[in-house]
Amino acid sequence: MKTILFFLLACSTSGLLAQNVAVDLFQKAGTSNTAQVGVRARAISGTVDYIGVTFYIMYQSANAAPQSTNMNSITGVDDSKMVTTFNWGSSSRFTNPAQIISPAFDPAPTGGQTYDSRYVYGNSDGSGGTYKQTLTTTWDTLLYVTLNTLQSIYPQGGYAYLQSTSDAGGAALTDPSFANISYVDSSGEVPLGFNTVSVSFSNFEANCTNNGTLVSWTTESESNSDYFELQHSTNGTDWTSVATIKAAGNSATTHTYQQLDQNEGAMYYRIKQVDLDGRFIYTNIIRTNCESNKMDMAIYPVPAQNILNVIIRSDKSLKTELFIVDGVGKIVRKIEANLTNGSNTFQFNLNGLSTGEYIIRSSANAIELNKKFNIIR
Repeated sequence: MKTILFFLLACSTSGLLAQNVAVDLFQKAGTSNTAQVGVRARAISGTVDYIGVTFYIMYQSANAAPQSTNMNSITGVDDSKMVTTFNWGSSSRFTNPAQIISPAFDPAPTGGQTYDSRYVYGNSDGSGGTYKQTLTTTWDTLLYVTLNTLQSIYPQGGYAYLQSTSDAGGAALTDPSFANISYVDSSGEVPLGFNTVSVSFSNFEANCTNNGTLVSWTTESESNSDYFELQHSTNGTDWTSVATIKAAGNSATTHTYQQLDQNEGAMYYRIKQVDLDGRFIYTNIIRTNCESNKMDMAIYPVPAQNILNVIIRSDKSLKTELFIVDGVGKIVRKIEANLTNGSNTFQFNLNGLSTGEYIIRSSANAIELNKKFNIIR
């Protein structure tokens, strides 16, 4: 008798790519009483075929509980995409709130939260891949689960966390119709409830320049935001900090941030956003493959506070002046820059300059330099 065990996001073995799938847990909506969390997935590069999904959502039972405690009920679960759109049907679907107590984590959450319950959801194409689906590099939300929140203070629903193994104990799958995908969990621990999103991101991208990878992100609003930490990884699993950038704090206007990473080659990037109280979230993960060449310039951090770094990659020796111009065209800072063949780094001291928009330029026509940046205090 064939038994379908709890299985992670699964694919046909012909489409299996190690660590080529990113999975993200996020809150779609939150009030003082309920929190609706979603699970979405995407291919990090290329495409990945799959014929079934299972998600393990860890939660804190003292703060939140599934809308239904009957594992045979789907109350509070929106899986219409898989049942209706994918035609996987309800015969291969299962849910199981509070399936385990005191779970063993693999990997363990890093935010210091304690989880004592797990909501398990699974669905598959029982016809062996007839209705196979394909992940692209665009996020695809597959499932929503509603949790009732019980507390009166933030975060009302406590925290949720996406378990990253096929079972809490790491059990392998025995059903030959499915194969595990090694994926990247890009969300971390997610606070649940009303007003839990302190920063609203509208853009996150990485672009190749002649000096390396320029990572940019835009926020539409910020509340009690302390700083951003740009992180990179060569494998999508082990992360290293590139730089820490001061956040706007509290703002209802758009802010754009930039940071240059001079490391070359294939690289994954994510942003860790940290609040003033120490809580943090991660963005989704993006990937680039950049090589540096020719003469060009980059500046960071953007926005700046007390220091502005200028990196110029040159293929020849050159003497020039670099200067900063304020909003009325006045030169407020100037330094001499003697370039040599290769990468050259210079630094402006911004102390004494007020908050606002500035432009950095060069006296040498050979350097394409007319870049705007902001100073924040």
